Amino acid sequence: MHPLSIGKEGEEVVVRCLDCHCDDVCRLNELGCVEGARGRIISNQKSVILQVGEARLAIASTLAKTILVSPQ
Repeated sequence: MHPLSIGKEGEEVVVRCLDCHCDDVCRLNELGCVEGARGRIISNQKSVILQVGEARLAIASTLAKTILVSPQ
């Protein structure tokens, strides 16, 4: 497992752990970013753009450091 913030563009990942504040976890869950969700890293520049299903989420780099993922 590694933080989402160090993932490479185009990498297929599975969300394993959301180790952030409760408010952030709740919001990510509402948007479909839940533990076990499969996604693809679209971009990893100043923020991470993660596609989960049909949604693309722009995640700040500080928050992306607290989201643990593993390769799919």
